[in-house]
Amino acid sequence: MSTTLRNPFLRAALSGLLLGLAFPQVLNGFAGVLVFIAFVPLLLTVAENARSSRRWSIVAWLYVTFVIYHGITNWWVCSWQERTDPYLFASGIALWLFHPFFLMLPFVALASIRRRLGVGWMLALTPFSIAGFEWLHGQTDASYPWLTTGYTLVQTPFAQIADIIGVYGLSFLIAGVNSILVYLLLQRSRGRSVTRLSLTLGAALITWFSVGTWKANHIAPFTKDFTAMIVQPNEDPWDKWSDTRLQVQTHRWLTDSIRSKSAEADVVVWSETAIPFTIRDPRFIPEWEELRTWVDTSKLSLLTGYADIMIYAPGEAPPSARQSKVDPDVRFDAFNAAMMINAGKSDVPVHRKSMLTPFAERLPFADQLTFAMSWIEWGVGISAWGKGQTRIPLPVVKGSDTLARIGTIICIESIYPEVARDLVNNGSDVLCVITNDAWYNGTWGPEQHYDIARMRAIEQRRNVVRCANSGVSGIIRSDGSEDPHPAIEPMTQGAVVVGVQRNTERTLYATIGDPVPIIGLILTLLALVSARIPFFLRNLPFRFTSIENTSL
Repeated sequence: MSTTLRNPFLRAALSGLLLGLAFPQVLNGFAGVLVFIAFVPLLLTVAENARSSRRWSIVAWLYVTFVIYHGITNWWVCSWQERTDPYLFASGIALWLFHPFFLMLPFVALASIRRRLGVGWMLALTPFSIAGFEWLHGQTDASYPWLTTGYTLVQTPFAQIADIIGVYGLSFLIAGVNSILVYLLLQRSRGRSVTRLSLTLGAALITWFSVGTWKANHIAPFTKDFTAMIVQPNEDPWDKWSDTRLQVQTHRWLTDSIRSKSAEADVVVWSETAIPFTIRDPRFIPEWEELRTWVDTSKLSLLTGYADIMIYAPGEAPPSARQSKVDPDVRFDAFNAAMMINAGKSDVPVHRKSMLTPFAERLPFADQLTFAMSWIEWGVGISAWGKGQTRIPLPVVKGSDTLARIGTIICIESIYPEVARDLVNNGSDVLCVITNDAWYNGTWGPEQHYDIARMRAIEQRRNVVRCANSGVSGIIRSDGSEDPHPAIEPMTQGAVVVGVQRNTERTLYATIGDPVPIIGLILTLLALVSARIPFFLRNLPFRFTSIENTSL
């Protein structure tokens, strides 16, 4: 191989480029299969150079890969709009600079394993390390698992087995394919035959593709169990916080305009913070009673995003709770929430957002870092939300009948597979994503967010109703297909009635969760610890000597 192609930084950059091109909305469609070779240049670099290079050099290669990957796929997070809040823009830049350090963690571990245990152990543990650290990346308040490798396949039949292994399981298989390809290249460089293993890998990929195609074609035929009206107001995300009551009037007008054309629906869905004030607070009794009267007289079930408030009993407030300016003894939290208002029913079930956008909506580890909460407030009144503690479906009730139990997911919660899985395990037969992606109009951010919701549909085999302030709004079927896409043209105002199918069966993934990445993380950590124990190094059960000291 030429000296140029063996340059570690060029190889690292090539991996970053391939990962970026494979991600949804960059090239689209079957470009996602580029991910099957995307890690190869980087793994070759680590395999050949990690033992002889300084640690800072390894970190530099890895940073190059993932700063390119993040830049290609997530440049839009800065919100490149004229009215973008400086804090939001700066947060996007900070994410671009620092997120790569999280993404490179599995490869830091693999580089250490390669230095102490050799190339064979590194390649054997590659899928375990990548899947394990990606799972770990989604488990804390500071998490941002948007760039989970498995999402690259969402537009291909390969994604259909996510109902068995989930998105992290897809990451495991993707990394496994890359690891085998590196092994084949190293073996071939030593003059060994790789025909049999190459044919086996090809057959495995064909089988995987065929199984995915079969699964997509054998989903239970669609039957319309109930109807949902999706309302897309297309409000300016900055203006909506200045005239909050106007937002409610706009949503009501759009809903009534469709109903006047005899387009009735069993449930009406409004987007995230469609009611951008604490309407259920006693200060807003007239507004709350007016909304309830409208729902009752219209005989609706209304699922809407809103700002919720909870006043804590003395001694029960978490450390991050806010202090009342009127009475310092009163502690409370405001929540980014959703509620279901059923006509004629006094009970109003609520879902409070449990996974909040780090820094934009809540300071990570706010209960431990209360002194820093004021540092992250920005100019539209939505920072420092409280964190919801339960994931319970919201029922659509007509008379004495429950038509559906809707697992409601608010905005960034949709990138966490655990949220949808918990909702399904708690009885949801339909999923619904409400969001406000208008901060990123004109970029491919909203479309990427939509594609991630498609993965949730496949994992749980549930229809997903998606209602966004400015799009992408629509109905996603349980095979991840779009019907239609979009239901309402993005960045336009409108409403549409769609048929929705219920499903009460749980997938294998809903039942067992993520044992593969969890086991993978444990194995990787054990390897890192064991590699520092001389006794273990002298007594390895096997050493993969056939590919040691090999280069291309």
